[in-house]
Amino acid sequence: MKRITGILLFFLPFCCYAGDKSQYRELIQQSLNQQSLCLGEKQWPVSIRTGTDQWINAKMEALVDAGLITSHVKAGRKIWELTPYGQASFIKHHDFCYGTLRVRTIKAVSIDNAGVTDVTFTYYIHALPAWAKNHSVRVANTDLDNLVMGIDSVRYQALFDTNSQGTPRLISEPEQLDLLY
Repeated sequence: MKRITGILLFFLPFCCYAGDKSQYRELIQQSLNQQSLCLGEKQWPVSIRTGTDQWINAKMEALVDAGLITSHVKAGRKIWELTPYGQASFIKHHDFCYGTLRVRTIKAVSIDNAGVTDVTFTYYIHALPAWAKNHSVRVANTDLDNLVMGIDSVRYQALFDTNSQGTPRLISEPEQLDLLY
């Protein structure tokens, strides 16, 4: 009996720690769910005067390469319009959204002298569409590219305090710790 009690007492801290991790995971995920991962292209068709706005041209041509839009020139203007594939992707969110960050692994949990809990985690992108993996789209959209490259390796940090009932409370949005560029 003493042996079983000893074993249970040995594993009790690990069980509690695992429970704390799941509470942190849930709160972090709730915060991440509020953040849209989208390109910010909200109006179609897009039109520019031919030979101007090289930045817009490059971003639009990346979407052409991914099959989301087509382009043509008419009356001195370059016009981009949604393809059926692009229309299907766009209509869901009125933007080209490429998924949601999800907590992959909680790497570390530490508490400082002020009682602030620092949770470090890695992520993945849930429902990453094929067009978001397209090389041209990634080159033209550095935020997307950095997020895709950082899957499972870039660490994020979330800070928590505890309310009077002892329940953890997220005190800042998760922030990226590691930079790939």
